[in-house]
Amino acid sequence: LTVTSTANSSKIFIGGAEITRPDLNNGNVIIHGLRGYVSHLSPYSCSIDKMTSLSLPMRSPASSLMRMMLADAMIRLRTGGYSILALALRIKYPEIVTLNNMTIFALDDSAIFHGGSAYVHDVKFHIVPNCLLKLVDLEALPAATMLPSLLPSETLTVTTAGGGGVLSPMRINYVLIKSPDLLYNLKIVVHGLALP
Repeated sequence: LTVTSTANSSKIFIGGAEITRPDLNNGNVIIHGLRGYVSHLSPYSCSIDKMTSLSLPMRSPASSLMRMMLADAMIRLRTGGYSILALALRIKYPEIVTLNNMTIFALDDSAIFHGGSAYVHDVKFHIVPNCLLKLVDLEALPAATMLPSLLPSETLTVTTAGGGGVLSPMRINYVLIKSPDLLYNLKIVVHGLALP
């Protein structure tokens, strides 16, 4: 387990999860309350090449970068309340690792458990392949712009263009983007959606 803290030590984290509740201590066992899940050991903390003499085939730098960016995104999503999306990305990994980049429209775990279960089944519908669209890029798109998805012959549509402010917030397929640029790295942008 990795133990970290904020600069002033006001918050302590165990494996990426914040300790939030008082300790239960009976003299033999101590129990801490955590916010979130303890994340698995980061793939960046170990060097496979130093642990084995197995020679692996060379991979292209582009796919290596996408693999690293997917691993980064899955770790951050899992600790940020989007663990179902992180799991879905892992399941769809063979299909998405070959993409140049992607934009993902995501429901958080609580939304999925409160009626958004179709999201897990249709996660490919929520991925725009080979297109990195941060909020500024989305806001520049006019209404009725169609975006491709990973599902054949299915598209996402900008139903309310950006820039409308609080009275007319941006919507994709009539669903509000509640957390734009929730996560982004060199290859992946994730926007959080409101419950449809």
